[in-house]
Amino acid sequence: MEAAPAPATDRRAAAISALRAARDAGDVAAVIDAVLSLPTGQQFGVHPGQIPALVYEIYAETAEPAARSRLAAALARAWVYGGDAARAGSFAAEALKLAERLEDAEILAGALDAMLLCRWGPDDYPERLGLAVRLADTAAHLAAPEPRLSAHLWRLTTAWESLDLLAVQRQLRALELLAEESGSARAGFFAVSRRAMYSLVVGELDEADELIRRAETIGAEAAEPDLAAVLHSLAASRAVRTGDRAILEREAVAFEAFGTEQGIASVVAEAALLWLHAGFPAQATLLARRLAGPGLAQTIPRDVDFLLIVASLVEVGAATSLREIAEAGAALLEPYAGRAILNAGAVSFHGVVDDYLGRALGALGSTTAARWQASAAACYQRLGARSWSDRLRTGAPVPVQPPIVEPLIVQLHQVEDSSWVVGRFGTTGSLPDLRGLHHLRVLLQRPGQDVSALELAAASAGHPGATLAEATGEVIDLQALLAYRKRLAELDQELAEAECWADPVRIDRLAAERGALLDEVARATGIGGRLRQFAAPPERARTAVRKAIVSALSRIEEHDPTLARLLRDTVHTGSNCRYEPDPARPVAWRLDA
Repeated sequence: MEAAPAPATDRRAAAISALRAARDAGDVAAVIDAVLSLPTGQQFGVHPGQIPALVYEIYAETAEPAARSRLAAALARAWVYGGDAARAGSFAAEALKLAERLEDAEILAGALDAMLLCRWGPDDYPERLGLAVRLADTAAHLAAPEPRLSAHLWRLTTAWESLDLLAVQRQLRALELLAEESGSARAGFFAVSRRAMYSLVVGELDEADELIRRAETIGAEAAEPDLAAVLHSLAASRAVRTGDRAILEREAVAFEAFGTEQGIASVVAEAALLWLHAGFPAQATLLARRLAGPGLAQTIPRDVDFLLIVASLVEVGAATSLREIAEAGAALLEPYAGRAILNAGAVSFHGVVDDYLGRALGALGSTTAARWQASAAACYQRLGARSWSDRLRTGAPVPVQPPIVEPLIVQLHQVEDSSWVVGRFGTTGSLPDLRGLHHLRVLLQRPGQDVSALELAAASAGHPGATLAEATGEVIDLQALLAYRKRLAELDQELAEAECWADPVRIDRLAAERGALLDEVARATGIGGRLRQFAAPPERARTAVRKAIVSALSRIEEHDPTLARLLRDTVHTGSNCRYEPDPARPVAWRLDA
């Protein structure tokens, strides 16, 4: 899953530049307009960086009620989109309180949208439904497309949540009309992408494919920050429905990398489920255990992604005999039976709670599993969700024994130009010729065996940075050390003279030379000023090999964080080094071109 599209990044940079220019010019109205545009460039779930600080700075300086309401709403939106809804509540409440005193429907619509963002948890549904209806009433007579777009999206989301198919269809059509009548590319993107999700749910795959292609084109035109995330979600949903394991694996890699890099639990949970569907239960289990932590009830916050995270972990737990996760997850899901599970603002549909309850309880051997499966079947029939109904028929009973674990296929080898191909199958990248890659390759060729650091150092001789002096001796000789000390004394005199003459250029030059000489003397001498000795060859080899492997893993991590983490867990360095394969994460290494 990629970062925000470049146009959205450019738009944010342009807004910050406009803000600074407006402040320098003392143009208050332009300052407010610029700062209000900042949250529109955010990608959902990604840390907001400096955006909340920039918005808050202007908010704190503003007393005029209309502007302050708009700024408070923008601040709430920035925090929710940045994955920190707890900080947003007070700002959304102030925005709504101020807006209610004003006779301005557009400002009230913005405040209601901010309040809805803060009421996105599973327990907030009744309040969310009431706010969505109020927003729809407020925006109905506004000419501007943005408030109406927001109103339709919230009504669409609540309709999906309650499995109200007629309301879903009505809001989808309303989005399409808004896009046609306003000419807004952003409205067009939401209309097409949400229609694509509906087509996937009801099994119209050809139509979904065409809509996804249109969403990509229109989203790029609109510079929509969430374009990449939406496209990945739709591609993953389609692959789950069709069982396309190649695409499932590709999306699992993308979801895991993005979710891990950005620290977004819901994306990592989806990655675990995608790994399971792709036929890699070991990787799914690893991610599920990591997310579950000491216990789901304590670990997973009840926010917008609560149902998605718990449901994903429940399905992984049910399929891989993680009984504690399946049992805890079922208890957390049961109060929400009859509800749909969505990815954020109805980007993708992930089934109904009853389906996951049936899977969890079936894996646990409960006699109530059949009742929940029947309830899920009724929900899917109401929606016309044919592929989800098929999933119930083909997916039951869920396996209660760990399935056969298929190994990851990973390449780590040199090519003719001395560069290295590194990475999991389908996601390889190129790295320069690093000494640590040679060390890793030797260890991977000899799993479960101790290999001395001296042997590794010798094996990589002739490769970049591989020289290892064999003789012990002093770092520098005594004559050189005396020359250094004589020059230091001269420098002290020259510095005193330069300071006396107040010559800053000369002072800086002399101070830099003095600092460099002091560093060299410190490196060469030990306690009491005695000359430092080279370490013995085994110790120097241990240090050199460890540093080389750490450096290589850092470079691998830039391309494939999951592979780097696996290697850190299984490669151990010291006087003797060792690659200890993890049976739960089998790997088929490709070590030759």
